[in-house]
Amino acid sequence: MLRFLFDEKNMAEYDKLRLEWDCRRGMLELDKIIMPFYLEQFEQLTAQQKATFVRLLGCTDLQLFSWLFKRAQATDSELQNMINLILEKQGVVIEN
Repeated sequence: MLRFLFDEKNMAEYDKLRLEWDCRRGMLELDKIIMPFYLEQFEQLTAQQKATFVRLLGCTDLQLFSWLFKRAQATDSELQNMINLILEKQGVVIEN
């Protein structure tokens, strides 16, 4: 029913705000990496990369923390590639 009330432009804006909300995490360390990446890089991503980023946001904070801080690697290669891209674009260097 809500989609009926929105035109396509308003729906796109709603989706963008929803995605921005999903970038807010429960850990400050994640907020300092994920939100700036979204704000600075998301529009330049390919459609496939955008879809992967959205999937990544569906992961738990503990998973994201372990992947972004290189304590583990995602078993899904697309997710791991997105993690690598986020770290590269944000200039994050994590020593193992």
